[in-house]
Amino acid sequence: MKPIVRPRKPAAQRNRSGPYAGPPGTLLYRNSKYGFSIRLPRRWRCYTAVRRSTRWNAAEYSVCFLFKYKGKIYEPVLTLLVYRMTLKQWIAAGYDDSPITRLAVRNGRIYGYAVPGELPEEFLNARGNDYDYKRYGRPIRLLKRMVNCDVPRIIKTFRLR
Repeated sequence: MKPIVRPRKPAAQRNRSGPYAGPPGTLLYRNSKYGFSIRLPRRWRCYTAVRRSTRWNAAEYSVCFLFKYKGKIYEPVLTLLVYRMTLKQWIAAGYDDSPITRLAVRNGRIYGYAVPGELPEEFLNARGNDYDYKRYGRPIRLLKRMVNCDVPRIIKTFRLR
């Protein structure tokens, strides 16, 4: 009888940023360079695309989870940001009064997040004065659920290493 040996992931897969399987129903997104992790609902895999960037506006690093529906990519559902500044500089720059919410402060870095304030303009009707709920009803409901229900739960899973 052969012993059961669990295969190990290659080292290249163990220490990189990206989604990892976690408890049932969640994906673990971990960034080893900036030392944080969050858990995302597994269904986000189908409805998001990830875009990472260095030097996004004043942020040192950002990761955007973009809304994806039927192959088209829209605006971010959730953006995680890392700033290199002190809390005093953060407050003086007015970030506490901005749409960016502070999550944590550690070692000269401030971690924050932002969500969209409005639906994408692609969902507007032909006149551009209201959203076309008849044509885009399903993606609008899905996006609203992701922003209003999922993001608050996701943010609670934010961890620093």
